[in-house]
Amino acid sequence: MLILGVFNRHERDHYFSMQDLALPAEIEVRKKLGRGRRSEVYLARYQEQVVVVKVYKPDFIEKYRQRYGVDIGEFEFERNSKAYSSNLMAPYIARPYRLLRAEEGFTPALVQEYVDGVWLLDLMKRLRCLPEEILEAGYLIVSEAAKLNLYDLDISPGNIQVLQNNDGKWFPKLYDFNLMPQYLQPPNPFMRLGFALGLRSKNHRDFRSLKQWERLGRQAAL
Repeated sequence: MLILGVFNRHERDHYFSMQDLALPAEIEVRKKLGRGRRSEVYLARYQEQVVVVKVYKPDFIEKYRQRYGVDIGEFEFERNSKAYSSNLMAPYIARPYRLLRAEEGFTPALVQEYVDGVWLLDLMKRLRCLPEEILEAGYLIVSEAAKLNLYDLDISPGNIQVLQNNDGKWFPKLYDFNLMPQYLQPPNPFMRLGFALGLRSKNHRDFRSLKQWERLGRQAAL
C-alpha cells in the first residue's frame, strides 16, 4: 500500500524498496535503476519484454493533484501514448505498456519500454560533436509533437539518451512525459499574457533545448 503523508529528508531519499511495491504478478522486478525528480525507476520484465517501472513519488502525486488537478500517472501515460501513436515520432518514443493505478490496488507507476542508451552529453564529449542526425530527429520530434498539441517535452541536453540503429546512425529516444507544460500552468501573469497574445510560443522551451543541443555540440568540438 502506498501511503501519502509528510516525509523527512531521510525518508525522501528512500521512498520505496522492491519489497514495498504492489505490482501485478506478471511484472517481475529485477533491480532498482535509480531515481528522477518525480519517480523512482526499476528494471523489470513484462510480456517477455525488458521494461522500466516508473514509481511516482508520493509528494509529486499530491502536488499534481493539488496544484494542477490531474493524476500524474494518467497525465504522463496520455502524453506518452499520444506521442507513440504518431508513425513519425514512434521510433523516437519509449513505448508505454501499462499504467498501474492505486484504485486497482497497485503502487502508482508507469510500465514503459527500457531505454538502454548513451547520454547525449557523454556522446558529444566522446565524439567531440553533435551528430547531425540527432539534431534533425530532435527538430522532427518537436515539429510533429506540436501537431498533436504536445509541448514541453523535457528534452534538455541532460535528459536525453541516444541509441544507434543498424546503419550506425544515432537517434534520440524520449521517455519522460510528466513535465507540466508552461502554457497550461504559466508561472506568472506576464507569461500567461505572453501565451494569450501569442508572444511566447507553446513550444518555446522545446526549441530552446534544441538550441542548447547545438551550442553544446559546438563546444564539444573545441
